[in-house]
Amino acid sequence: MDVQEVLKYIDELIMAKTGKQLDTLQLALLKGVLNGQKYKDIAEEYNCTPGHAKDEAYELWRILSKTLGEDVNRANVRAIIERIVIKNSQNLQFPNSFNINFCSNSTPISKTYTPEELELVGGDNTKNSPTKNQEDIIKNTRRKAKLETVPHLAQMGLTASQIAQALDLPLAEVQELMS
Repeated sequence: MDVQEVLKYIDELIMAKTGKQLDTLQLALLKGVLNGQKYKDIAEEYNCTPGHAKDEAYELWRILSKTLGEDVNRANVRAIIERIVIKNSQNLQFPNSFNINFCSNSTPISKTYTPEELELVGGDNTKNSPTKNQEDIIKNTRRKAKLETVPHLAQMGLTASQIAQALDLPLAEVQELMS
């Protein structure tokens, strides 16, 4: 599970509990903290003051504490989320392995593919180990899906920078698609 999936999962939990979703800055703060960023750096990326980012973070920790039933803060948010996600996902079906990858630009320890992806490329569902060519097809399919998502996110009002960060795509490529 990568950081985007974790953010979506947490946002859905909050929506179910409060009827509200996290705003863009709150999602950025959560992602940034999970990736080890400082409030100051997150504030710069989202064109707000560090003080405003800290205020929003305080509100985020309050919302998470209420939703998760634990005292959540910057220091313990990662451990709590890991525990909650793993605990609540025991009823879900995951391909062969499960790991939370908070570093979206790094390669996961073990590559796993969904049975649907393996079926798409004619891979063996039982081994979850496609050939290099099949792996390339899966990567290209995932990339194509991301690129097709860009216009939809732009219509929702996200900036090129936010879209690039959310989809883990180069900013220049997103800007080109939006022009």
